[in-house]
Amino acid sequence: MEERITVYVNGQAVEIYQGMQVKHALIALDQSLYEDAQAGRIVVEDHRGFSLGLDGAVQSGARISTNPSS
Repeated sequence: MEERITVYVNGQAVEIYQGMQVKHALIALDQSLYEDAQAGRIVVEDHRGFSLGLDGAVQSGARISTNPSS
């Protein structure tokens, strides 16, 4: 049985299954966030401001933010 975890995307809690990736967290909040990240219109960062890849792993309690790309 897979465990669900809570991660935060742009300050909003989303539930995903353990082992899912950054892209799944974005999709759980809003499909268009994933599409924008994939197209390079936004960048995805962790709570310290480090860039995250869409295929990166997430852990329970992770804080992810999206910002317009420059």
